[in-house]
Amino acid sequence: MSRDEQIDREALGLWRVLRDGPPPPGVHGGELLSMLIGQSATLPYERLHSPHLRDSQITRPPSRS
Repeated sequence: MSRDEQIDREALGLWRVLRDGPPPPGVHGGELLSMLIGQSATLPYERLHSPHLRDSQITRPPSRS
């Protein structure tokens, strides 16, 4: 299996996990991954405070109140 075929296969598998329907026709590999990443919702992170690490070194999801 070539590298491109492996990327196509992984992208299609990820699409099936994250979406209900089939991917758009003619979209493969990197394009499909770009679509999935571009449409994903990322959560903001709050900084943790630790005496052992600098504040800028640790992040965590925000607490849900």
